Amino acid sequence: MAFVSGPVPERFERDVTASPAEFERDLRKASPCTVEAVGPDHFRLCAGPTRLDIHLAARGARRLGLLQLQTLGVRYEFSGGTESDRRALLVLLDRAMQRGGG
Repeated sequence: MAFVSGPVPERFERDVTASPAEFERDLRKASPCTVEAVGPDHFRLCAGPTRLDIHLAARGARRLGLLQLQTLGVRYEFSGGTESDRRALLVLLDRAMQRGGG
């Protein structure tokens, strides 16, 4: 996950290295509210006035030598709330879903 810098738009996409099952597990652990599975690879979070829909799309694997990492395209779509509401939710999710490395 990338940490937020600048205003948080209502819609944006990221590439993440995780399987759909790993992403869902980490999302459920990180979320301050209930995570609803709306459909296959579609999740919804409602935190106060802010709703966040997350859509996953498999993007194949990245190889680094013998290491192979699954990659997902993740589309975030916010509705309701203010930019600061979006930022607060996204920062919380980013910090909790941060993976090791470095």
